Amino acid sequence: MKKIFIYSFFIMFFPIYSSEKNKGWTQISWMGWGLATIQKTENLSELEKEKIHKELRMNSFLFHSGINQSLKTSDLKIQLEADLSASNESKAYFFAGKNLFLELKKDNVFLIFGRVREEFKTSAFTDWLDGTDGISVKADLGKSGRVRFDLFDFYSGYSVFDKNGLKNEILNTKKPIGEIDAKNSFSNTFKNRYRGGISYRYDFTFLETGFRFQYLNLQNWGRYTNDLNIENVSSGDRDYLTHSTIEFKIKYVWFYCFLSGILVRGQDKTGWNRIRNTSMIPISGEAVLISFGASRNFWKFDVFGFLPDRDKISENGEILELGFIGIGSSPSPVFSTNQSLDFYPSAWITEKGLEKQSGIQGGKRQSAWTGINLEYQESLMRFRFYMASYFFLSDTKGNSGALTVSRDSFRKDFLREFLIQTWIYVPSESSKFNFYYWKLSLGGSWSDLENSKKEMFFQISSGVVL
Repeated sequence: MKKIFIYSFFIMFFPIYSSEKNKGWTQISWMGWGLATIQKTENLSELEKEKIHKELRMNSFLFHSGINQSLKTSDLKIQLEADLSASNESKAYFFAGKNLFLELKKDNVFLIFGRVREEFKTSAFTDWLDGTDGISVKADLGKSGRVRFDLFDFYSGYSVFDKNGLKNEILNTKKPIGEIDAKNSFSNTFKNRYRGGISYRYDFTFLETGFRFQYLNLQNWGRYTNDLNIENVSSGDRDYLTHSTIEFKIKYVWFYCFLSGILVRGQDKTGWNRIRNTSMIPISGEAVLISFGASRNFWKFDVFGFLPDRDKISENGEILELGFIGIGSSPSPVFSTNQSLDFYPSAWITEKGLEKQSGIQGGKRQSAWTGINLEYQESLMRFRFYMASYFFLSDTKGNSGALTVSRDSFRKDFLREFLIQTWIYVPSESSKFNFYYWKLSLGGSWSDLENSKKEMFFQISSGVVL
């Protein structure tokens, strides 16, 4: 609610400068969607455990309005990206887009208020969104690169409509009767947290490179921030983590190679533990992202992979160090994975705080994530085919927690996903709007035979672009 109030300032402020030259679009559409899920479960009422299949089918529709408008003068820029949806139950939801900010310029220095998407995670990882919700200062150093200081970031998992628009509705449907709604499962009271950081980018002719450092203090936000038997104060346990990211992208003619490394450090305070000989669990994680691809004319193709490390576990099963913890949105573009399964390929700082959970439904577990992505984009037609697999890392006793690709470090179970998307735009002869458009998405997620989890979905959108 606080974010809606803050971001509504930009929406109201934009028309004041509407007489200035601006560019962008507004779309109004109807979207129908359906989801079918099959889960193998155990019938515990029998003397012998029996495997049964539980089915769930959902069909619904909503009205959606999206806006992407920008206005720029010599000393000011407003970027307005947002989504507003209304369900068939007359419930309205607002989501800030990837960028929603007011930027003030003085020479080569920019003061930014609002949401700004980070420049990192290019290539095949553009679906993994993150950025600043707060106040930033950016400086263009010309030939020496670009630097940005994130002074205050009210981090909340970088929620956007495509990743979170229907999540609560679906997850509530999956809950047993009598359980509280997902939206009420965490207190609606204000929770403190803070994130800040610095990033730097420098581009050569054949190389793009950058570095980013982020500090996130969870204070009293999330389920693990008051593990100590003390008063529940706004500072919580002072759990924190840092992300240090370095990135390289090499380009040559049509081909490119992307490589990124992420180093995570921090602590999760707990009660005293004689095995660790400390009252906190250190966070010491690493992850590697790599992709190879080619881009020519309207086509783009990527092969990508993501590998995090695991928790360090003693011989008696005690967690000695937490491994990689991700931040930002869900990296998956597949509706069934990011909204129905609510699955992430590692422990993660989501909109609910730190989450870590085994399993597939609601899973936040260390997994190697690899796949392919094919895209075609021209002015009036777009197409995308995506397929990926998550191979779960083992969490056995005596695990060192180091990055590894050895066969013994992986479990036999897995999760796979795919997505096919098509957009078609048709110019309009009407003076009231510019284009008609249709969008179709088909896809799903399925697990190994032992877990026997399968979800399939469709989404159909039809609307106009103003």
